[in-house]
Amino acid sequence: MEPIPRQYTVRRGDTLYSIAWRYGLDYHDVAAWNGIGSNYLIKPGQTLALAAPSRVTGSSVRPATRTATTFLPPASDYTPPSGSLRWVWPAQGALVRMYHSDDPLSKGIDITGVRGQDIYAAARGKVVYTGSAIIGYGKLIIIKNSDQFLSAYADNDEMLVKEGDSVKAGERIANMGLNRDGHPLLHFEIRYNGKPVNPLSYLPQH
Repeated sequence: MEPIPRQYTVRRGDTLYSIAWRYGLDYHDVAAWNGIGSNYLIKPGQTLALAAPSRVTGSSVRPATRTATTFLPPASDYTPPSGSLRWVWPAQGALVRMYHSDDPLSKGIDITGVRGQDIYAAARGKVVYTGSAIIGYGKLIIIKNSDQFLSAYADNDEMLVKEGDSVKAGERIANMGLNRDGHPLLHFEIRYNGKPVNPLSYLPQH
């Protein structure tokens, strides 16, 4: 994740979800800090605060109301409940990188395979970002699976969904691409209130 600036100017192709993902923030908090409504719409050129206001004057800034659930306990094996979500494997292949909570390069898992093979939605949800503007993720798809859970599918070759699409668990959303080293794989992450959690805690036994 990139260092968090105090302010960010929205660029073409950004969504509130992709900005929060880039900096490891909860999109609910970013919306609250900037007085953004529940549609979470932003526009190019808009300046966003990426930190809670140190002092609130009047009612111009809406305080974050979800602070109690934003931060995960420090235990690396903490597994928030996923409620009614049913998770499936997003790709077939061998695991070549595991999740490690203390390693900034291992905030998810890497699944190797064959370039062009199918990538699937790991759980039902709505596509909230498709693009390649986040450094280190290549062509990236982010799916909002619930108010708390987001899942991400990186290093795609071809993306078969667009922002706003609703998808089902197991639905094909992309084709596997190559990572920066030229190896075919899928980098997959699950985040809970903006924080990475271990995907293997949710996916069925492989």
